Amino acid sequence: MLTGDELERYDRQIIIFEGRAMTIIPGKTACLMCVYRGATTPEEKFPVIGVTPAVIGCIQATEVIKYIVGLGELLSDRLLIYDGLNLKFTEFRVKKDPNCEHCGQLARGKK
Repeated sequence: MLTGDELERYDRQIIIFEGRAMTIIPGKTACLMCVYRGATTPEEKFPVIGVTPAVIGCIQATEVIKYIVGLGELLSDRLLIYDGLNLKFTEFRVKKDPNCEHCGQLARGKK
């Protein structure tokens, strides 16, 4: 069984090895505010393992190329989570919030 200190260290390791990617097309797809709805970022800075940003960076670069050439299915309205500890990818569908303070106005043609 893990103690509180061990559990906290384990929880931080999960953050260190986790990456997320999604494609946002302003006014058309869900934005980060739609996904995280009022969630705040942690004040404490935490390290990441160098390969995690590299994996997510490759996914993002692939998304840009697909968008520019108009091929394949983009990660729009989908959140892809990379778990480097277990080497797994999980995908979640996300919904655009029509009342979103950030992108809802773009969808209605207001700025």
